[in-house]
Amino acid sequence: MHALWTAASGMEALKFKIDVIANNLSNTQTDGFKRTDAEFTDLLYQYWRKPGALDNPTGVAFGLGARVAGTNINHVQGSLQATNNNLDWAIDGQGFFAVTDPISGERLFTRRGAFKLNNNGQLVTNDGFFLDPAITIPPGTSSYHIDRTGTVWAEQPGTGLLTQLGQITLTMFPNPAGLVARGNSLYTPTTASGDPQDGQPGQQGYGIIHGRALEASNVQIVTEMVDLITTQKAFDTNSKVINVADKMMDTANNLSR
Repeated sequence: MHALWTAASGMEALKFKIDVIANNLSNTQTDGFKRTDAEFTDLLYQYWRKPGALDNPTGVAFGLGARVAGTNINHVQGSLQATNNNLDWAIDGQGFFAVTDPISGERLFTRRGAFKLNNNGQLVTNDGFFLDPAITIPPGTSSYHIDRTGTVWAEQPGTGLLTQLGQITLTMFPNPAGLVARGNSLYTPTTASGDPQDGQPGQQGYGIIHGRALEASNVQIVTEMVDLITTQKAFDTNSKVINVADKMMDTANNLSR
């Protein structure tokens, strides 16, 4: 009886989806987090009769269940939340901040613009990754900010004059869904995502930067909860199919008694 294995494949696929939903819900408060969708496809079909025969134009066939086809990172922008930190930057539109691993030199990308100053005055992430291109705040600087085009300005002590400290660039990809999530809101490119393309904020389709703000997670709790309920119901229904198939096999085995 194929129903046992067919329903079991559905339960395995739905169990995976519940894991994905759980990860989404656990990151509702993670700045810059992007929710993940689980995608499914049906398995091979067994044909008792191919379609197209004169006496049966539709054929006779049944499927063998479902499997996980892939996961898709949804890069829809989250809401922007104001903060009181000059080093909190949010991207309004397309693009990623580029950061560099100080150990391996690898270039990674993130939408989480919560930067800090290290002991040398360089802008780094919470994990110590350097902002790329690098920005250094001179010692004694008490006032600095970033404008919408990514230019970082500092006020010279005692003069009130503004000095340009550097220019931030953003990075876009032909297919952001092809990026690999590395954790800590970081992504690395792949052949599927295409090569990184750097540009200035506010030009040629790149987003603008808001200072003293962070991009919140794009997870919607109501949407995830509804998805969780429907997934759970589908999981329960597949388990009932297994119970029914088991009872049918018991009935068939007891026919001779």
